[in-house]
Amino acid sequence: MTRPDSKSVEAVTAVLQSIGEAQPQPPADLWSRIEAAHGARSRRRRLRRLTAGGMFCVILAGAVALRGWHSATPEIDWQARAQALELQLLAIEHDNRIAAATPAAFDANPATSELAEIDRRLQAAYEHKIYTNQLVPLWKRRSELLDALIAARREGLTLTRI
Repeated sequence: MTRPDSKSVEAVTAVLQSIGEAQPQPPADLWSRIEAAHGARSRRRRLRRLTAGGMFCVILAGAVALRGWHSATPEIDWQARAQALELQLLAIEHDNRIAAATPAAFDANPATSELAEIDRRLQAAYEHKIYTNQLVPLWKRRSELLDALIAARREGLTLTRI
């Protein structure tokens, strides 16, 4: 094993020192510029988050307001209304001692014949598993007819089609 020459170690050390001295020293304000850039980046990030959060809140508030405005008019359950009107009609018929099992039993009346047609269409829709699109107008029309029949029964009128 040979021992390195002390002159060669001194020469290497001198070369390394010259390389270290040759490197430029960083400017005195380098760290303050780095901190300022980092702070600016953090502020931009925070501003973007705040803006995105604000946009989300505005959109959410708009959706809630739109939903509230849209549902301000109550949705009518036409099926339940028609069933309640049918019970009223049956009660009126019972009070007047008219023998009828359903309002559609009076085939001579145009309103009841239309009611029977709507009942047939509702039954067909349920058998074919057709839902809201076609059922709501049928239940609404059935409810309107039952309402007209109740008014006619209370007045003792006979409905005719012109």
